[in-house]
Amino acid sequence: MIVSHRHKLIFVKTLKSAGTSIELELARHCGPDDIVTPIFPGIPGHKPRNWRGWFAPWRGVRRSGDLRKNVLECLRRDRIYNHIPARFARARLPARIWDSYLKVCVERNPWDKTLSHFHMFRNAAWHRHHDPELTLDRYLENRIFCHNAPFYCDTKGKPLVDRVLRYDRLDAELAGLFAEIGVPFEGLPQAKSTLRPDKRPYREVFAPQQIRIIADAFEHEISLHGWEY
Repeated sequence: MIVSHRHKLIFVKTLKSAGTSIELELARHCGPDDIVTPIFPGIPGHKPRNWRGWFAPWRGVRRSGDLRKNVLECLRRDRIYNHIPARFARARLPARIWDSYLKVCVERNPWDKTLSHFHMFRNAAWHRHHDPELTLDRYLENRIFCHNAPFYCDTKGKPLVDRVLRYDRLDAELAGLFAEIGVPFEGLPQAKSTLRPDKRPYREVFAPQQIRIIADAFEHEISLHGWEY
């Protein structure tokens, strides 16, 4: 996650949506007082800053387990961290900052995102679900899907960000965003791009039943953004 006071921008990092690459590029334009969270696995040259600190753990409690989560993170001083959900970040940042800054995230077509997520499980040795023998059918049966809505929505499923950029037209949308905040954009650095050796488009991979399984699993995100197979 990035909170840029210099550019009055909050970037909420979702999963499998070029988040690390966007962080790397945004961090280049951040000032010494901006919040830049650590990236895992670490990337040389990336310099996290200002992400640690105390906060009121009772703020932002909306579900069972929220208070315990907040207390544990407060004791570790993990005030803002990589992939923090927007609702927790809102509770830990001053209201004047959250309310006045432009808040953005990126979302991805669920079928394309699911294929990328599957390849991460299969090929990323550092991931806790790493399984080099994993098949697509078994991945879908396990139903450990890559849902991003909890990162940018409240507990009722309503978006908390001002703008959701589309992964399928990311270069154009990022170019517009960077122009809006007054920094140059020359494309994204590559990060984690080797995790998907099979470069076939998702339309060439999924069988009809697999298409339906994903559509059912991502019903909320599809309804929010109008995704189509």
